[in-house]
Amino acid sequence: MKVAGIAKGHAKDHLRALKQIGIDDLVYYDMAGMPLAFDELDSVRKSIGQFGLRVAVVEGGPPMDQIVAGGPGRDVQIEQYKVAIGNMGRLGIGVLCYNFMPQLHYDAMVMRTSFDTPERGGALTSSFDLSAFDNEERTKLGESSDDEVWDNLAYFLRQVVPAAEAAEVKLAMHPDDPPLSPMCHLARIMRSVDNFQRLVDLVPSPVNGITLCQGCFVEMGEDPGAVARRFAEHLHFIHVRDVRGTPENFVETFPDNGPTDMAALIRTYHDIGFDGHLRTDHVPHLATDPGPGDGYGMHGHLFAMGYLKGLIEAVA
Repeated sequence: MKVAGIAKGHAKDHLRALKQIGIDDLVYYDMAGMPLAFDELDSVRKSIGQFGLRVAVVEGGPPMDQIVAGGPGRDVQIEQYKVAIGNMGRLGIGVLCYNFMPQLHYDAMVMRTSFDTPERGGALTSSFDLSAFDNEERTKLGESSDDEVWDNLAYFLRQVVPAAEAAEVKLAMHPDDPPLSPMCHLARIMRSVDNFQRLVDLVPSPVNGITLCQGCFVEMGEDPGAVARRFAEHLHFIHVRDVRGTPENFVETFPDNGPTDMAALIRTYHDIGFDGHLRTDHVPHLATDPGPGDGYGMHGHLFAMGYLKGLIEAVA
């Protein structure tokens, strides 16, 4: 298994720092979308390559709001998706991490109610408290049911999985965060282990798999190690983070300061033969990080990546 770096905005100094701490692979992360044209994606790959980094994972992927909602533009978006996957395959980018969360009241999908909750030493971290969240607000999408969203997912996968197989690109579904449904009257279906089993059974294929976001499964009350063992053949990507609390009320922690035994988890990944990429996710905001916290402060991620590299080395 390999640690893939994350650098929001792909700032040059951040890319240099990743290489300096021994990272070779990068997650292209932009929830607003990815370059859809081959030349544009290749240009991004080459610009990142100048820093000695290889784009190994795309996270976010092409726009899919119409796909998730079953809207009139979903067929156009599905065709864009297939083209983008083909381009990834041509460029040797082997994993696409995506999610199936609807966009809520401010065009976001991951919900937090605070980014300034105190963690160790006064570091500021994100948290979610359902009692402080307006879950009765309605969006322009109105409302949806589980059955409708499952139908939309099946419609998507039946067309996209064959394209991913042809391109040799693995699809890695990310859990809902938080794993609650409905939110703002919109169903969110990737909220339980059983639903992830339904996902991989929906269109059986080696490329139809999961992103094991440790924090999301902890939010569900699950043991991430047990999830990894259950889905070992479909485990394509891992997000390393930890939380303390319940789905309705939780706080993000430093990876070494939460309830999860991280060393045991890394040992589990090693024992099941996981040979893909892990990346750090949602870290507290350190005093040395500029600006407001959003979970992607570079100094916090550098600490988390060093901690993760040490755990992997110790297990290996």
